[in-house]
Amino acid sequence: MVSEAILWGSMGVGLSVFLSVVGASIGISISAPAIAGAGTERPEIVSKSLIATILAEAIAIYGLVVGLLSIFTLTASGFATNAGAADLGFRIFLGGAIMGVAAIAAGIGIGTSGSALASATAEKPELFSRAVVPLILAEALAIYAFVAALLLVI
Repeated sequence: MVSEAILWGSMGVGLSVFLSVVGASIGISISAPAIAGAGTERPEIVSKSLIATILAEAIAIYGLVVGLLSIFTLTASGFATNAGAADLGFRIFLGGAIMGVAAIAAGIGIGTSGSALASATAEKPELFSRAVVPLILAEALAIYAFVAALLLVI
């Protein structure tokens, strides 16, 4: 029973870290070409538009934190009972799955919103403050999943 809990927990760690990195890479790969293209028209907006890349990278950090806390929880638990071991293994698995799947969704949202932000800001720089709102809301999805995963893992 304890080995199954470790297996489920390890899969949760893997899902959290791997899918978060995939989500971050999706966000960066969608927004970065638009930022580079907008920078050729107006070089002064590149530094503002880089917020999309920074927020996408934060998704990978959230997944890494959940993964590390999961590992620390697995190793420190001691598995007092078989029922407690199964509970902990499933909670870590579900926490990792929640973080990973939400990271992919947030990465897609950040990538598309960041691409639109760069294009809109290159066209009309005064639109930046309005165009950044969808980007922040897409990041909020990852933050909500991060909090939910932490509540399951710790």
